Amino acid sequence: MKNIIFTLLFAFSMQACSDFLDTRAYDFVSPEQFYQNQNDAQMALAGVYSAMATENVYGNRYSCMISNVDDLSFYVRPATQTVTHVYGNDHNTSNTDVYNAWSSLYKGIESANILIERIDNASIDEAVKTRIKGEAKFLRAYYHFLVVQAWKDVPIRKESFKDVSKSALQATPQAEALDWIISEMEETIGMVDDETYDDRPSYVKKTVVEGILARVCLTRAGYPTNGGQPYYEKAATYAKSVKDANKHALNPDVYEMWKRMASDRYDTEYNESMWEVEFIGARELNGNWTDGRIGNVIGNIQKNGSTEGLGYSYWFYGGSLILWDLFDSNDKRRDLSMAPYQIDAKDQYSYWKDSQIVQRACGKFRREWETLTPRHKNHTQENYPVIRYADVLLMLAEAENEVNQSPTPLAYEAINTVRERAGIAPISGLSYAEFQQELRDERGRELCFESLRKYDLVRWGIYTDAIQALGEVTYDSRWPGGSNYSTARAFAERTQKKHEFLPIPLKELAINTELSQNPLW
Repeated sequence: MKNIIFTLLFAFSMQACSDFLDTRAYDFVSPEQFYQNQNDAQMALAGVYSAMATENVYGNRYSCMISNVDDLSFYVRPATQTVTHVYGNDHNTSNTDVYNAWSSLYKGIESANILIERIDNASIDEAVKTRIKGEAKFLRAYYHFLVVQAWKDVPIRKESFKDVSKSALQATPQAEALDWIISEMEETIGMVDDETYDDRPSYVKKTVVEGILARVCLTRAGYPTNGGQPYYEKAATYAKSVKDANKHALNPDVYEMWKRMASDRYDTEYNESMWEVEFIGARELNGNWTDGRIGNVIGNIQKNGSTEGLGYSYWFYGGSLILWDLFDSNDKRRDLSMAPYQIDAKDQYSYWKDSQIVQRACGKFRREWETLTPRHKNHTQENYPVIRYADVLLMLAEAENEVNQSPTPLAYEAINTVRERAGIAPISGLSYAEFQQELRDERGRELCFESLRKYDLVRWGIYTDAIQALGEVTYDSRWPGGSNYSTARAFAERTQKKHEFLPIPLKELAINTELSQNPLW
């Protein structure tokens, strides 16, 4: 299981030797010398994957700071501490967190381009070469998708840097960029693995490609590119293909998948986690580490910072009243998502009163579930989900409803599979609009705190309305006083239409003279 991680660690050391704007990605050895055999190619592929396992991408900045503050999740700190920050919707074009996420994603794209351009010269079995190239092509497209969904119109880099002086590139309109991403991903369906990696969620495989394609197609179908029917049809096709493969299922225990991700154990029986970013976590305490802070910046309240305790979390992200009110009292996901207790510095459990709702922190990532000792205070071994089977089922239900302008039997089957696992009653007999709203609520219940909600709100065309509703609910008598809970209201008051997408980093505009700032910024 750890093979990819230790290869990644070596890849990190290679990547640290160079800057994104260097003409060679691995400046300690030329690409002509490096891509000679299968081991070289696998190491290079690990370097492409490594972009995800950085603090700038899924380790913290992109996954949490940029993508995990919405109407259901708010930043639990005084409003004064979120001034100028992206998690407070008070950032500007010079924000360093925004720039660091941008630059790390384009570093991943550069690594993929170099591998794609060089692998044909390597002496490798053709089947292996095809698989490696397919994974690299998919990752290049996926990194572009992460940039497109967050920043909108961005440069599409299809070639590695050959000459920095000629590297300026105009932005591709979002619709055109998404169409290219879809086309690229479709090409890899027959290239990536469809058997060996079935029970290994750290690798890209056929069902992962199809599941992510469903996500990209739903993005293209909705606002602001408004591709509509053809893309809903594509999304339904790809989501159904994952379902029909019968390689994934929902674990009956809603907690088990999260416990396994926290303790770095794969669930080979259900394979609900289809693709996850792997982290290892003790840094200087054992010499092996990646830049993962899952469980530390996002996760339940834990206050033991010693190496032998249950772990420390800053609990920056909490659930709003909107999230709480989505759950029935018997929904098994409620206490999973909004933890009913906190753990003090002596590892003693203290349960919240019934009236203490917003005080609950995100519960999906809990350091008490980690198995690695000694524990580092700030860096963890907890993996982060990129796509899981419940998401695929809900995308299938959504696409079926949109394509047919009415919920189909397949749409009901998909959404009710998710609901029944959660212990809540199945739905039936709904109109198109009723099912659409129920589906949106179900995605909130199932997928909160997973870096998806903001982008759902944007593609549904309701982002600013949803954040306004968050502001209004802070006047509810159940919303607590205290400065830690003031950011939600400030976040809503600061939110404007421009916050649907991020600004192009000012540093990037200074380098890429062909690029213009997003209009509302």
